[in-house]
Amino acid sequence: MRNERVLYEFDDFRIDSGQFMLVRHGQPQPITPTVFRILLHLLGNAGRVVTKEELVSNVWPDSYVAEGNLNRNVSTLRKVLGEKPRDHRYIETIPKTGYRFIAPVRQTEYQPANGLMAVSAQPARRTIVGRSIERRDQLHTFDQMKEGRGGIVCLSGENGMGKTALTEAFLADLADRGDTFNLAVARCSEPLTQPEPYEPFLECVSSLLAAESTADLVRSHAPTWHRTITQAAEDGGGSGNGGGRMKREFYELLRQMSVAHPLVLVIDDFHWADIASVELLSFLASRLVTMRVLIVVCVRPVDLMLQKHPFLQARAQMAAGGLIKEIVLPPLTKSHIQELIASELPVGALSDDLASFVLARSEGNPLFAVEILRKLRQDAGFAKRQDAVPDPIRSLIRSRLEPLHETDRGLLAAASVQGYEFDSAILAKSLTMMPEEVEERLQAVCEVHGLIRRLRDEELMDGKFTVRYSFVHALCQLVCQESIPPTRKASLNSAVAEAFLSYYGN
Repeated sequence: MRNERVLYEFDDFRIDSGQFMLVRHGQPQPITPTVFRILLHLLGNAGRVVTKEELVSNVWPDSYVAEGNLNRNVSTLRKVLGEKPRDHRYIETIPKTGYRFIAPVRQTEYQPANGLMAVSAQPARRTIVGRSIERRDQLHTFDQMKEGRGGIVCLSGENGMGKTALTEAFLADLADRGDTFNLAVARCSEPLTQPEPYEPFLECVSSLLAAESTADLVRSHAPTWHRTITQAAEDGGGSGNGGGRMKREFYELLRQMSVAHPLVLVIDDFHWADIASVELLSFLASRLVTMRVLIVVCVRPVDLMLQKHPFLQARAQMAAGGLIKEIVLPPLTKSHIQELIASELPVGALSDDLASFVLARSEGNPLFAVEILRKLRQDAGFAKRQDAVPDPIRSLIRSRLEPLHETDRGLLAAASVQGYEFDSAILAKSLTMMPEEVEERLQAVCEVHGLIRRLRDEELMDGKFTVRYSFVHALCQLVCQESIPPTRKASLNSAVAEAFLSYYGN
C-alpha cells in the first residue's frame, strides 16, 4: 500500500486515500475498509493486470484469505461503482489471473489547503447587517461547487453597498463551518496606463505561488504563468505572453488544484479589469460547471457603464447561458439600520427617530450609515444640522461627480437648489437652457452615472411636460449644494423661484 496521501479521479468519482473516502457528485459513498483498499490498489496500478495473489498480499498482508472472499469483495466494489454485471466499465476481469482497472484515472498528490490560513489573516470582522439572504446564497453556491458544480458569482453594487464586507463575511462563514479550501484574492486597480494582460489573475497565481502548499502545482501546470510572474519580479515589469496558452494553462491549473480541495478566487473591482482578464473569465465560464472552483467578482455597475466595459457584454452572454449568478446588493431597510445602531452606538441610544434620520440620510447605503453613526458618536449635535455631511462621504460623492462634464455638474448644482427632488423644466428655465438639452443631459447622468433617478413625467399648467427627478442620495444633493458659491446660490434661488411662478403661479 502507498504511504503518501493520493487523490484519484475517474468519471464522477473522487477518492482520497488519506481519508478513506469515495465521493461521487460531491456525495460520500458507503464503502467498507477492505473494499476501499482493493479499489486503492487497483487505482494505483491502473491499466496493469493485478494478480489475485498480489491483491491478497497487499489488502490482507497478515491473513490467509480464500479466493472466494476476494471475488465477493470485488463484486461489492463493482456495485459501489454502479457497474452492472458483465458491464465492465471500470474493472476488467482477467480469467484465472486477476483484475485490471481500465477507466482513465487522474492521480494527484495531496496538498494541504491554504484557505483557512488566508481567512485567519483577514482583519477583524466588521459588523454586517441586512445581508443574511446574500450570505446564504453564497454558502449554497459554495456547497454546490464542492459537489463539482462550480461557477462564477458577480457581486454587484455601488460604492459603499458592502461588496467587500460581504465577501469577507462569506469567507469567515466558511472558516466557522470548518470548510477547507484553497483561496486566492486579488483586486483590480484603476488603469492609469495600459494595464498588464490578466492582471488580477496574475495576482491570484502569485499568491498561490507564494503558498508552499500550492506552489508546485503552479510550476507544474502553469509554467507560462510562473515564468511571467517570476520575470516580472526580476525585471520590475510584465512580459509578453501567449493568450491561448495562458488560458489553457490556467484552466489546467484550476482543474488540478481543485482535486484535493475546492478553490475560491475572489477579484474585487472587476469593473477595472483588462480585456484579457474578461476573455479568460468568459473562457472559463462554461468549463467551471464540472469543477470544484468558485470565482467571485465584485463590480460597480456605474463604472461598467461609464467605461462601456467589455464585461457588460460578457456578463450578459454568461447570464443568458446560465453561467453566472448575479447578486445585487439592495439598500438597507429601517430594521437593518436599527440593528446597526444597536451594534455601533451605546446602549439606550436607539430610537425610532434616530433610525429614521440615519435611513433618510444614508438612503440605506451601509457605508453612509456607518459614517453617519460614527459622526454621531463624535458629535451629538450632528443630527440637528440638516446640511451636515461626514467628510468620508463628501469625498466619495465628489469623486463620483468629478467625471461629469462641467455642464452636467452645473446642472446638478442648480438642481440641488430645488431640493432632493427637482423638475427638468424648472431647471431649464432657471438656467435659460433649452428644455430638450436639459432632459437629454439629465437622462445621461441618470443612466450612465447613477447620481439621480427618474421618478415620473408630469404635465405643467401650460400643457407642456417636465420630468421629475430625485438625487440618488440626500447627501449627494447636499454635496452638490455645497459646491455653489454664496452669490451664485442667491441668484439661483431667485431664478428657481421665478421659474416656479411662471409654471405654477396664478
